[in-house]
Amino acid sequence: MKKYLLSTLAVAGLIGMTAPAHATDNSMAMSFSDPYAVIQAGFGFGQKDYKEAAVFALGAGYHMNQYLKSDITVGLRAWGKAKKDGHSADVWTVPALANLYASMPYQNFEPYVMGGLGMAWNKSDSTHEVKGDEKMSFAWTAGAGIGYRLTSCWGLDLGYRYVDLGEGRSKIKATGDRIKKNIRSHDILLSARYYF
Repeated sequence: MKKYLLSTLAVAGLIGMTAPAHATDNSMAMSFSDPYAVIQAGFGFGQKDYKEAAVFALGAGYHMNQYLKSDITVGLRAWGKAKKDGHSADVWTVPALANLYASMPYQNFEPYVMGGLGMAWNKSDSTHEVKGDEKMSFAWTAGAGIGYRLTSCWGLDLGYRYVDLGEGRSKIKATGDRIKKNIRSHDILLSARYYF
């Protein structure tokens, strides 16, 4: 326990000693082995019978080296809508994804490609015409974007992602017909990362 406390104090001391230098230096002077927290917000443009949705996520990751970083994010995809034969149901999705990014840094910029795998909990709401349902599905994503290192602690990136979050299900009450729709979307995401 003592060694963990001493290690934590040592790291905190190093961060404290280097903070003034970082405050005046807006370059990518970083070790490329930084843990980080990430918050994401954006908009998903659904395909075919799945309409648009707002997208939010929180996560934690690690900048492994100059070219690779990875994170795990848990998100909320709200206000999506699945449609069939004039009937529709609101769909809520909670995806949990493990993502890997490959980048080619240049000064403060960091163009990247990425991919991720995980699971998504998809739930449709009930209406007077449609009975809701829920399902856990396999999920994956792939995309690209560009990051910008604002300071030694803060980074922003703007990216595009294609996501497949599995299947959303509901049932038309009058006929008993099931609405089964693949939840696929083109997402535009703004991400903010805080490096520890």
